[in-house]
Amino acid sequence: MSRIYDAIRTARESRSSNGLDRTDSLGQMELPERRVNPRSELDIELMVYGRSTSDGAFYEKAKAISGNANGGVFLLSVPIEDGQDLLLVNNNNSLEQLCSVVGMRVRDIVTSEVSVSFPYPNQDFWETGR
Repeated sequence: MSRIYDAIRTARESRSSNGLDRTDSLGQMELPERRVNPRSELDIELMVYGRSTSDGAFYEKAKAISGNANGGVFLLSVPIEDGQDLLLVNNNNSLEQLCSVVGMRVRDIVTSEVSVSFPYPNQDFWETGR
């Protein structure tokens, strides 16, 4: 119990050293941006190629919703796993990009938000046309 108390005391001391009153509301939890480059909102059609969890090859149309030179997030209805390698093809500029799944979040019964990381930065991949 004292660890919780110590954590609350430390947070209050940190707030007062930053000029915040004890009664000031924090609102939503603010986390520092951990990405080197912030992601931009996107609306890009992709083709995603890979192997499903049952080891069968698949390809599926997907929609990119955010991205940067180091990776992105897209909507996909095929079940995949963290660490899985995928090939993305941007339908707007025909560029291909290998990537690795770094996270997945179920959005609804059919669709998941898939976060991927590129092995090397590729700013051109998310461009909408040449």
